[in-house]
Amino acid sequence: MRRIVCLVSLVCLLAAEYAPACTFCGGGGALGGRLTLSEHYRRAKFVARGKLKNPRFDPNGVGGTTEFHVEAVLKPDAAFAKQPVILLQQYLPVVGDTPPDYVVFCAVADGKPDLLHGVAGTPAVADYLRGAAEVSEKDAAARLGYAFTNLDSADLTVGADAFLEFARATDADIVRAKAALDPAKLRKLLTGAATPTERTGVFALMLGLCGGQQDAALLASLLAKDPLPDRVRENLGGFLAGLTLLDAEAGWSRTEALLTDAKKPFDQRLTAVGTVRFFQATRPVETRPRALRCYRALIGQGDLADVAIDDLRRWGWWDLTADVLRVFDTPTHAAPIVRRGIVRYALQCPTDEAKQFVAATRAKDAKLVEGVEEALKLYEPVKQKN
Repeated sequence: MRRIVCLVSLVCLLAAEYAPACTFCGGGGALGGRLTLSEHYRRAKFVARGKLKNPRFDPNGVGGTTEFHVEAVLKPDAAFAKQPVILLQQYLPVVGDTPPDYVVFCAVADGKPDLLHGVAGTPAVADYLRGAAEVSEKDAAARLGYAFTNLDSADLTVGADAFLEFARATDADIVRAKAALDPAKLRKLLTGAATPTERTGVFALMLGLCGGQQDAALLASLLAKDPLPDRVRENLGGFLAGLTLLDAEAGWSRTEALLTDAKKPFDQRLTAVGTVRFFQATRPVETRPRALRCYRALIGQGDLADVAIDDLRRWGWWDLTADVLRVFDTPTHAAPIVRRGIVRYALQCPTDEAKQFVAATRAKDAKLVEGVEEALKLYEPVKQKN
């Protein structure tokens, strides 16, 4: 069991290092790795909406073709000017009564279409893409503002892609887009039975950015339920962040109570770590004392110590150095991932206390220290802060 917990912590640690996506968007790395429709649009040379017809396998059984009957060109290319039918070099089955309406995103090679991506394409999808194409790629706030207007679209493709825009955004970009958010729409999305569970965390965060006292009461009431509803429990970090934005004392009190109680379920404590990370990334100065209180408690918990210690290292927050070094030889922190994390922290910490710790540890276990030093050479060192 201990080994499983450590592996889970390692996965979360790696995600924290490399995932640029929104902290509270369910699906995390999976969503963060997908391209939005506007990104597909920018990469393609030709984009059109139409109907798939007459799919055929090649006689040799390898590959096939499908006719694409063009109804609306969204991004033209001279190679297909005024062509009513384009032959795609892929077999795209139209099964039974499945609607054949489709949007294709194509590259062009030797005057022929090379299908890069395709989605079910109602007229609503075409309208959505036209609007997205008018928004500057570099204006994250405007892009998210446009996506927000489409979050509740009746077209499933449009609604899913609008949410993907938020899943691909950074926390800071979402904060910058708060002027475009509407609390009434968010309340409806947050409490609606049809809203996918994995979206509720970011909706709670967004409500915290634009809501008022009634929204603080709504989030507090949802967090007070015992047991927590699944959609709250699975997205706890976003609900805590939303409440904290609206009522700092209430939100931080709940977050601290959860993170300082090692008996609370591991998954709940882990998702609450996301709350601390969000505020460190967006409001590091004013929230630093509360964040440090939470992390001091986590350092003493063997199953989450590695996560807290590596966050502190990456942030260059050396305030808790004594707490970090103190747990190195405790039985609850004997897992290799925790011990390596402490050594990594000490190697980059500028204090004399850390330097003395490294020297003493090197004398006892030179192989451990050298292994961590080699690993650190693969990454850029953190910017140290006092």
